[in-house]
Amino acid sequence: MPGVKSIGCVDCLKLVDNVALRGICRMPVPVMTDVQMVEVFDEAECSCKTERDNRQNTDTASLKFLAPELLPIHLHLGFVVTDVNDKQYLIGAKEPPYPQVKVEQRCGLPSGDGAGFFYEITHIALKSLVPCTATLYPET
Repeated sequence: MPGVKSIGCVDCLKLVDNVALRGICRMPVPVMTDVQMVEVFDEAECSCKTERDNRQNTDTASLKFLAPELLPIHLHLGFVVTDVNDKQYLIGAKEPPYPQVKVEQRCGLPSGDGAGFFYEITHIALKSLVPCTATLYPET
C-alpha cells in the first residue's frame, strides 16, 4: 500500500457474508455497520502477501499501529484501512478465520517515544485486504 491514512475497526460478526469470495471476484465489499475510527500515533504499516500452496492461493494481511486506547479485543475485530489515495480495504470476514490481534502496552521513553498500545493484526484467508466501501464518521 502507498501509505495508511486512517484505520477503523468493526465487529466481524456484523459484516456481510462471503467477504473472501467477493474479494476473489474483485467485487468491493460493502461495510454496512458502524466503523469505530482508531486514533493512530506515528505511521501505521499495512501489507498483504499471497502464497500458492497445493494449487490454492492464500493471502496473509498484516497491519501494525500504535494507538492511545485499548480496542474491544474480546470481539472478533475486523479493520477498515484507508490509504493515502482514499482507497479502502477490509481485513476480516464474518466467517472464520478471523483476524488475530496481538496487543502490547508500551510506556515509551522520556525522550518522546509514544506511549500506548501497539497492535499487530494478522489475517490469513483465501483473500484478505479486500477492497471495500465504508462510511467513516469522525469521532465527536
